[in-house]
Formats: sequence, structure tokens, C-alpha cells
Amino acid sequence: MTKRGAAAARALVVLGVAVVLAVSGCALGNRGSLRASREVGRAFETLHVYPGYRYWYYYQENNPYAVIGLKPPWRVEDIHWTEVDPQSKTFEKVVGLVERFPAPGGFPFGAYILDLQGETIGVWYSSLSAGIRADPERRVVFIQTAMPWLDEDPWAGSGIGIGIGSGGAGVGVRIGY
Repeated sequence: MTKRGAAAARALVVLGVAVVLAVSGCALGNRGSLRASREVGRAFETLHVYPGYRYWYYYQENNPYAVIGLKPPWRVEDIHWTEVDPQSKTFEKVVGLVERFPAPGGFPFGAYILDLQGETIGVWYSSLSAGIRADPERRVVFIQTAMPWLDEDPWAGSGIGIGIGSGGAGVGVRIGY
């Protein structure tokens, strides 16, 4: 390769990295987080509900992977999340299933859902971890987590991973099986 070709290739790589960093930076604008809490875990295990919170479960009633509660006016707008009355038998059922049947390689834990400023906007109970994005203008919480029901070999995805990204795009490295 000529000096000119090598310089052009380096420039393209630098440009590509800059674009990835810029896109990931934009996506991190309203990034929230989970803060693990034994108190929240115990609350779900004992079916204690936080007064005034609205609750949703992730995936199907007979195969849920997570349960969340959000302070009003916060809400979830995603077809994979179904609102559930916390006083219903369905709520008791989905919490019990999340507790007794964790995702492969995981164990259920409780956490506070925090907005960008670190304020508590909800609670989380699942064996999955999640990325949280909270839109303060619309009061909508976006939750990015695994979809174990799509994995043909759920054990194949275990391992340690690092990376940057959100949505369906990003750059990352996974070390595992």
C-alpha cells in the first residue's frame, strides 16, 4: 500500500471512530440507570407495592422476565411491557415467576430506576440487567434489556462484556463462550 493509501485508510478509520463516538454520545443524552437495592428486592418478594406506582411486566404473563413499578406520571411505551394491577393475582403470578425462573445465568435482584439526575423514578425486579433512558419531557422510560426468548441457545451468550452503544447499534467487545 502506498503512503497516500495508508494515510487515506487511517483517515477513514479515524472518521469512523469519530462518527461512532458522536452517535453514542447523542444516544446517551437522557441516560438513566439502575441502582441495586436489597430493599426493593425484598419488597417484590413480599409483594409489597409502592403506593401510587404503576406496574408493568416484561414479555408474557406466563413467561415474564422483569417487573417494574414507576412513579406517576412516568410510564413505559413498549409492546414488550404489559401494565398490571399490583393488587391482582396476575401481579402475584408474574413476580413469583420472575423470582423462581430467572434468565439463564442470572438471579433476580431489585433496583431503583433512576433518571439522569439520579432521582428515583421507579423500581426494578429481574434477573436481567438493563439500560435505562428517561425522557423528562414526555415522562416515558425506555428500557433496553436482553430478549431471552429470541435466543436459540441461551447458555451461549454468557460471559463478560464491555462496550458502548444504545438501541440496535454500537461498538463493543464480548468475552465469553
